[in-house]
Amino acid sequence: MKKLTLAILPFAAFGLNTVTHAATSDGKTFAVSTGWLHVMPQSKGQGVNGKTGNSPYLGPLANLQAANPDAGFEVQNADTVGLMLDYFVNDNVSLELTLGAPPEMELAGKGSIKVHGINVIDLNKYDKAATTDAYTPTISGRYHFGSINNKIRPYIGAGLMYAHFSNVETDPAINQALKANPYLAAFKPELGKVKVDDAFAPVAILGADFNINKNWYATASVSYAHLTTKAKLNVNGTTPAGTTTLISGQSSIEIKPIVTYLGLGYRF
Repeated sequence: MKKLTLAILPFAAFGLNTVTHAATSDGKTFAVSTGWLHVMPQSKGQGVNGKTGNSPYLGPLANLQAANPDAGFEVQNADTVGLMLDYFVNDNVSLELTLGAPPEMELAGKGSIKVHGINVIDLNKYDKAATTDAYTPTISGRYHFGSINNKIRPYIGAGLMYAHFSNVETDPAINQALKANPYLAAFKPELGKVKVDDAFAPVAILGADFNINKNWYATASVSYAHLTTKAKLNVNGTTPAGTTTLISGQSSIEIKPIVTYLGLGYRF
């Protein structure tokens, strides 16, 4: 999580530096809210590219390029609990750190992965080909319209999301299918660890606060993050010379989520 710390520190330093300059008319410079985050990825398969290994035991299957533009992974909807921490620079401008429990994202498989016409795996059979926990802290600046005493205060904002993916798990049925593949069975194939790259993404936000009283408020927002990442994986096998890579591949994953938030907050 070192990258996450480095990403947040400059914003934190800026926030601390501006505390002495804050001037809200009601004296309340901080707010915290928690609620329901609904994540709706606008996801489409981006193809799977790769190559076979160079072991001589692979025979004619060695050193072959594999391009599968119709295959890939699509991220499914998810729900989680959000936590929003706000610092008000003045009545209209605020800085927000968006946190929350990392949702488990499901990746559905699309298309087939083939090597020179040989079908390696049919991803269409797996609605949950893989799962991963997604950590997506976001720093944003917001402009709140109207007076601080208004009952309803719309706002717009923009920021930067940092996405970190961990605990990537694949469907055990994929390994079973690889082992049953007549072209790979002799090598006792096993899917290696899947790595999903960290990524940054710009975020746009539209929302409104609904003041219940001087301290409590309800809040609702919709945001969009232009988030894409890349997954890398290997299929390993056993030969008389030892363990070797049978197939290595990678796929871009287009997430681009629309995220809705409903929460209850407190100002102080």
